[in-house]
Amino acid sequence: MSKIKDILNIDGFNPEDISIDFLNKISALLPTSGSVDIGIAEQGLIITLEGQNFCQEKIALLDRYIGMLESQKDKCWSNAALVKSVPAGHKTAKDKEWFAQSDDEFISYCNKITVAKATKKWFENKASYFFGWHYTFKTFLRRDYSIEKSEVPNIPSFEIDDGPLQRKEDINVNTDDIEWG
Repeated sequence: MSKIKDILNIDGFNPEDISIDFLNKISALLPTSGSVDIGIAEQGLIITLEGQNFCQEKIALLDRYIGMLESQKDKCWSNAALVKSVPAGHKTAKDKEWFAQSDDEFISYCNKITVAKATKKWFENKASYFFGWHYTFKTFLRRDYSIEKSEVPNIPSFEIDDGPLQRKEDINVNTDDIEWG
């Protein structure tokens, strides 16, 4: 039985180690010329959903990872401000705060958070990209199938009755009735 704790397990997780080969393969299958036919659209519906699913799974992991890093960052800051700053000779609250802000371990966690947030943003953008393609394929197929289902094309017919042809001399235009100003 699969459990959510197994899916959201971040033991040994590092955002920089996430393989994006799968997403590159999916992106390579999408049309580059803008030309879409029914076969490409049907295949595209499936692969774009797979791409979105992959991205959403990684986004969930990244959210959990960022939360864990934020907790560790706060813990490092507190430790630096309350424990490490005393032997370093800092007595005022502002001195301790500055000392904690410059603590190497605190800065390390800040950098890890930045990388994790940038990675999450990249996956969100990629998921949005796949969503856009999925919508395009779905719209294309909806229109294509609706055309196939209709037996007679719905082309409006117009009957134009101009009446008898008139010569230029027969047309009477009175310019006195026109207001020019």
